[in-house]
Amino acid sequence: MIASLQRVRRAIFRLRPEELATLIFFVPLALALARMAALPVTAAAPGDPAAGYPGAGMRLIVLLLSAAALIVMARWKPRWPLLRDAMPFLLCANVYASLHDLIRFFGAPDITPKLRQWDVTVFGVEPTVWAQRFIQPGLTDVFTFCYWMFYVLPPVLGLLLYLKDDTEAFRSTMVSTVFCLYAGYVGYVLLPASAPRLAMAGEYSVTLHGYLPLLDQSRAAVKAIPLTAHGAFPSLHCGVMLLSMVLAWRFHRWFFWIQLPFGTGLVLGTVYLRHHWVVDILAGFALALVMYLVGWRFEAWWVRMRRRYAVRALEPRLSVDAAARVATAGDR
Repeated sequence: MIASLQRVRRAIFRLRPEELATLIFFVPLALALARMAALPVTAAAPGDPAAGYPGAGMRLIVLLLSAAALIVMARWKPRWPLLRDAMPFLLCANVYASLHDLIRFFGAPDITPKLRQWDVTVFGVEPTVWAQRFIQPGLTDVFTFCYWMFYVLPPVLGLLLYLKDDTEAFRSTMVSTVFCLYAGYVGYVLLPASAPRLAMAGEYSVTLHGYLPLLDQSRAAVKAIPLTAHGAFPSLHCGVMLLSMVLAWRFHRWFFWIQLPFGTGLVLGTVYLRHHWVVDILAGFALALVMYLVGWRFEAWWVRMRRRYAVRALEPRLSVDAAARVATAGDR
C-alpha cells in the first residue's frame, strides 16, 4: 500500500503544476464531451456562425490525444523543452473550445440578470448602453484591435522570458497565467452568464462597425464560439491582460509600457464592444491579483514536494530559494 502510494506521488510530482491542473480539468470535460457526443446531433440553423464548429465527438478525440501527449512528454521525453513549455497554452485553448459542453453538463443557474442589476445599481445606468454615445468607426477599430491583442501580448511576455533563459520569471509567469485561466474556466462553469451584446441585444440603437472589414469580420467570428453565450464571468481577457502587465512590471518592465496602451484599450473595449459587464471586469482583476500572489508560492511548494518524494530532476528546475526571491525581486 505504501509503495503504491509512493508511486502515485512520484507520478504526480513528475508533472508540473500547470500540467496537473490541466489533467484534473480534463476528467470532467471528457465526461461532458462523451455525454454530449452520445446525444442526437441537432442541425444548426442556416447561416448560424457556429454551424461549422467541430462536434463533441471530434473534440473529445482531440482532448484525449492532447492529454496523452502531455503524459508522454512528462514521462518519457522531458527534454523537449520548447514543446513542453508551450504545451500549457495549447491545452488551455483545447479546454476553452469545449467549455460550453461542460457548462451544459453541470447546468448551473444563469446569473446574467444579477450581473446586469449590479452594474445598474453601481452606475445608475447600464454601461454598455451608456457607451453608445461614443461609438464611431475609428474607435471601434481601435478597441477591436486591442481586444485581439489579448492573444498576442501575454504569450509574447512568456516567450521573452523564455528566450532570456530567466527560469524563475518564466516559471512564475507560466504557473500564474495558467492557474488564472483555469480558475476563470471554473467561474464559467459554476456561474454561467451571457455577454451584454447577447443578453440585451434589443436595447442597442447604434450598430458597431469600423472602417476595416477584417476587424468587423473578427467581431462576427466571435459568434462562432459557443462558449461566448455563457462565458462572461469573470472577464479573462481583462484578468489575464492585467496579470501579464503586473508580471511584465516585475520581470520585463520595458514590455509593460508596450502592453499598457493595448491593455487599457482592451479593458475599455470590453464595455464599448459589449462583451462584458463591468462586474465581470472587476472579478477578472481580482482573480489576476490572487493568481499573481499564488503562482510563485505554489511553484516553490511544488519543488519542495518533488525533493521530498525523490523525483529525479529531469529538467532545469526553479530552486526553492530562487522561487522565494521572485516575490522580492528587483527590476529586471
